[in-house]
Amino acid sequence: MKYSVHTKIGLAVFVGMLLLCKSDVFAQKQPNFGLTKKQPAATLPKGKAPFQTAVEKPRSGKAGEATALGNARYSLTSGWELTDDLTTLLGNASVFTEAINTKGWYDAVVPGTVLTSLVAAGKFPDPYFGLNNMAITDSLCRKEWWYRTTFETPKNENGKLAWLWFNGINYKARVWLNGKYLGDIKAAFIRGKFNVTDHLKTNGRNVLLVQILPPHNPGIPDEQSALSGMGKNGGVHTLDGPTFFATEGWDWIPGIRDRNMGIWQDVQLSFTGSVTSSDPQVITDLPLPDTTSASVSLRTTLINNSATTQEATIHFSFEGVAVSKKVKLAPGQSLPVSFTPADAAQLNVKNPRLWWPNGYGLPNLYNATIKVTDAKGVEEIKQFRFGIREYAYEMMADTEQKQAVRFSYSPTDSRIDKPIIDYTKRRAFKDKIFIPTLRKEFPFEKMEVIPNNDNPFLVIKVNGVAVYCKGGNWGIDDAMKKVSRENLEPAFRLHREANFNMIRNWTGESTEPVFFDLADEYGMLVWNDFWLSTEGFNLNPSDDQLFLDNSLDMIRRYRNHASIAIWCPRNEGYAPAGIENDLATQIAKEDGTRHYIGNSREINLRQSGPWHFFVNNKDYFTKQGDGFTTEIGTFSVPEASTIRKFIAPEDQWPINDVWHYHDLHTNNQNLEGYLHTADSLYGVSNSLDDFNRKIQLINYDSHRAIFEAWNNKLWNNSSGVLLWMSHPAWPSMIWQTYSWDFQTHGSFYGSKKGCEPLHIQLNLHNNQVIAVNTSLNNVKDAIAVMQVYTMDGKLLQNKTAPLAIQANAKADLFTATLDEASLPANYLVRLSIKNKKGNVLTANEYWKANTATGHFKAFNQLPVVTLSSKAIRLANNQIKIELENKTKHPAIGIKLDALDNAAQIVLPAYFSDGYFTLLPGEKKTILLEPFDTKAIKEIKVAGYNVTGVVSIKN
Repeated sequence: MKYSVHTKIGLAVFVGMLLLCKSDVFAQKQPNFGLTKKQPAATLPKGKAPFQTAVEKPRSGKAGEATALGNARYSLTSGWELTDDLTTLLGNASVFTEAINTKGWYDAVVPGTVLTSLVAAGKFPDPYFGLNNMAITDSLCRKEWWYRTTFETPKNENGKLAWLWFNGINYKARVWLNGKYLGDIKAAFIRGKFNVTDHLKTNGRNVLLVQILPPHNPGIPDEQSALSGMGKNGGVHTLDGPTFFATEGWDWIPGIRDRNMGIWQDVQLSFTGSVTSSDPQVITDLPLPDTTSASVSLRTTLINNSATTQEATIHFSFEGVAVSKKVKLAPGQSLPVSFTPADAAQLNVKNPRLWWPNGYGLPNLYNATIKVTDAKGVEEIKQFRFGIREYAYEMMADTEQKQAVRFSYSPTDSRIDKPIIDYTKRRAFKDKIFIPTLRKEFPFEKMEVIPNNDNPFLVIKVNGVAVYCKGGNWGIDDAMKKVSRENLEPAFRLHREANFNMIRNWTGESTEPVFFDLADEYGMLVWNDFWLSTEGFNLNPSDDQLFLDNSLDMIRRYRNHASIAIWCPRNEGYAPAGIENDLATQIAKEDGTRHYIGNSREINLRQSGPWHFFVNNKDYFTKQGDGFTTEIGTFSVPEASTIRKFIAPEDQWPINDVWHYHDLHTNNQNLEGYLHTADSLYGVSNSLDDFNRKIQLINYDSHRAIFEAWNNKLWNNSSGVLLWMSHPAWPSMIWQTYSWDFQTHGSFYGSKKGCEPLHIQLNLHNNQVIAVNTSLNNVKDAIAVMQVYTMDGKLLQNKTAPLAIQANAKADLFTATLDEASLPANYLVRLSIKNKKGNVLTANEYWKANTATGHFKAFNQLPVVTLSSKAIRLANNQIKIELENKTKHPAIGIKLDALDNAAQIVLPAYFSDGYFTLLPGEKKTILLEPFDTKAIKEIKVAGYNVTGVVSIKN
């Protein structure tokens, strides 16, 4: 008898629930304090492979230095050392000199966390591999850590004010420079800025010492296994917000042993004149619906940091536009300064290059410079980017005079320095959907009422165009906050390749400059949460003022980013009373160009979820598929090649605790259904590779179905769908569209297909064929085609219909006639849209099983085929792969990978399609855009019944 991967899991789930006497359903009824003691040893995950052995590395011995960044700014990210040994520090004055003996310290990674440094130093094994995380002590988050570096003061900055910047620490920092205590930094999302003019050495090396203090409530991680089930979604660590509270352990991330303590963002030294500016804001306004001009305004605050009166000049410029003014500041004075088109006509920009979300246009950005010159001619120069765009929002709310008013408004046009929507006065509209009340301060004269419309759901508009929001949640960018541009850019590129246009920064865990920089560049709208999770379940922060101090700095710091479309206080709930009004007021005063929505679900939104596997994908159409949802998801096991990277051979097959530790949940998410569906449709798997070829088809179909269900009701109350999740925090088995190594599996290509701007689909619940155009381009004189084939490529049906579809619209075409009496056990439905020349603009395909058959086990009887292939390196650095099926059998689930000289998979690699079928005699061209095409020597061609390798010709 073959081993069924899910036979033993059901028993494990039952035993686990008896052991823990707890389920997610019951947990939601009381505050979640997490574990109060370690879980029973019997429920801990167990694997056959031992923990990997870490080997400590020799110290580098490199001294720190101030590395020039330009504009009198310097990076202090080298030469850092790390220790937790207080005995060498307390009462030891040598800690502030070069004489201290740092033997026994570790080289520190800055920016980075304590655990990142310790893993890099060889103290602990890679926590992402297997069960290694269990081998790392959880005491890391319960002690103080000390960072130290030395550097020489740059010689060419004499006579200027000197500023020391910490752009992100966690959880609390105390800072000394050359023995002088500078002050504290509290929580993860506020900058530390210190005037160090009088404390820098003019000769010799400066000693910078930072004490990192642990969070007050780190909690006890719950370790996922077959018996313990999924993670318990945090605990007491949420009391410490704003911080990375998910690192206590959630159902998609294990307990990270240091809770991401450390100097996780960069440290800089800057030099300025006596007058400086603070967080300048650029505001762009369009005379919509006209987009041929835009007004650009700037506001900032100038600060006189001297004890004398200063006459200063401020210059603001961007790409051919320049304005300036002179101001006089008293000693210590802070003075708001602004530039508007009323002051300078050149700030009316003609034919602006607009910033658009992905799929609607290019995400154009402008380079801006603020230069402040003091009375002595010393300058402070700040350079940043902004996008010319304007957000508007459709929604429904009550007013004092009328209920259920559907309207559209632009916060930019309605700027008021106070909240205008009251989320504490809300009521149920229908089906657990709530609507808020407009405050009396709301600028009713600037709202556009939409009559005779009972749609309660949010619609986001950019530059006057309603944007169909498609994308996913990021729980956290990386479980250990390894968040360099190099590490994060492939994720944003993959979101663009998947035709996504929105990322939700869940509970603000991914808040850092590079995240927003990349969102701007790749045209990703950002739904930005703050640092609160599920109301009534997760605990509120214990210090409201600490939260508000961080939120104020965060809003000022990131408000120039074109990508931020929504401010939201909380995941799945409303802000506490001590935060709600103050936070809404901060957003109104400090930004004023974006919508603040009071809850990530239910208020002008669907309820969040479900997050489990649907055995029948029709349920997405009949039970979900409308409104705006910020969370819906399902299992998403990665490629076998990826699994082999983070699980030892002993534990790769069959499914076991190591899989469960990596988020293959045995409870709540219908793992039984997921695995049984693979067995029932394709047969019981006998190896990891056999399982992989089957489960990836499941992944493809489920993720495509989610997006196609929402496509089906486009603008008929359907305006947005965000996966829970699109991006993994670590090597995971669930809730992702690509894996942690940026391999693209079935979930990615299913999402990419369902989200393509011009799309044709077969509705699973009613066999209706529809076309969706979520772009700004009209499609004229096109033809919609449906063809039905047997497995060996015989054409059974050929139906066409003329197609003309407007931009940003849906067209119902026809109902497919799939008479099972005249169809074989398995058949392929191929849909396409062709232009008048017969060129295919887009295509989509569905393998179908006759009801009497109900499976695709005939695929297992197909011979393994090799496609006729050639790959050519193009002048534009792309690689073109031409595939042809010259056999008499279908090639199913074709997946391409790029290989290097050692035949290892090169990632990231951006293929234009994957998991498609080539029937006998068919051809297809695929384009590959890797980060580094020179590293690629061959293309691997694999699939359900496909194998082969093709060399690349230059």
